[in-house]
Amino acid sequence: MPPLTRRLRGRTRAIGGIVALLVLAGCANRPTTDDLTNSIILAAEADPTVTLTAEQARCMADWLINSDLSDTTLDGLAANFDEPEVLSAEVNRIEPAVADAAASCIGAG
Repeated sequence: MPPLTRRLRGRTRAIGGIVALLVLAGCANRPTTDDLTNSIILAAEADPTVTLTAEQARCMADWLINSDLSDTTLDGLAANFDEPEVLSAEVNRIEPAVADAAASCIGAG
């Protein structure tokens, strides 16, 4: 095989490996409404002061998914709504976003 072909093939493999690592390293996908709804319901059930219907939780999930929060942050909320792993740049936006979602979904159920 000519040297140039070997070099190009090696670079192609290296680029493919880098792309695979980036995909595996945390390019989060937006969670489904069901995943986020379930996380909200679990968090509500764990707090005796919160009364939330499944419809209200789904409304909140829809509201949050349609917000401008990143996929990474939403994925963190879907994984654990009480203690999500979120982008540090969005930490101060979580509480207001959840409060807005809750306010707009009260009475939805």
